[in-house]
Amino acid sequence: MKLNCPHCSRTIPAENINIQTAIAKCGSCSAVFGFADKVPGTAPFGSSKRTVELPKGYSVDHDGTGLVITRRWWSWKYLALLGFCVFWNGFLVVWYFIAFTKGGPLIMKLFPLLHVAAGVALTYTGVAGLVNRTRITVNTAEVKVKHFPLPWLGNRLIPRQEIDQLFCEEKITSGKNRMHYSYNLSAVMRGGNRLKLVSGLDTPENALFLEQQIEGFLGITDRPVAGEMRPV
Repeated sequence: MKLNCPHCSRTIPAENINIQTAIAKCGSCSAVFGFADKVPGTAPFGSSKRTVELPKGYSVDHDGTGLVITRRWWSWKYLALLGFCVFWNGFLVVWYFIAFTKGGPLIMKLFPLLHVAAGVALTYTGVAGLVNRTRITVNTAEVKVKHFPLPWLGNRLIPRQEIDQLFCEEKITSGKNRMHYSYNLSAVMRGGNRLKLVSGLDTPENALFLEQQIEGFLGITDRPVAGEMRPV
């Protein structure tokens, strides 16, 4: 079959076309895209994804001009984190009380500074996890992601015409006793670059719900993306 890149219109070499996964890569602009919808008799990849109902802690509203999805961060894990911070920071308070009231050497005052920074960061994360929300505003002009009320990295403002496809990613990190899984909603941009929109989601359903809602509102036909999470 002959296949052209949807981004630069160059012909895709046969060795860059994977018939089994219906994914191709352009050798000219390096864009990665799916082509299942172009193969007669082949069901689009997205059709195998089940529809996800509104997850707990989410709300969806239409403000007249667009779609507004709000996600509440609250989770028991943040309470557990703050409990750990009580012991961590309490130890540091006792340490510095002794260092300054008993005439401790300079090294005793400087050595725990990295631990102090870690304690502040963990405490801030725990508090943010209890009070923060993520608001995703979608309209025909742009997609906006904002975390509030406490400042947090990851706010986005993306022109609609720059978004080619949305997809979900699974992130696996190794802990001392078990593996930890989290999920991201990301976008493939028109030039083939990838941009993370929302990260740190607790379940694959959370990520897939956001993907389905935003793609449905913007009229984006779901296509396979290399490296995306398997359908749930």
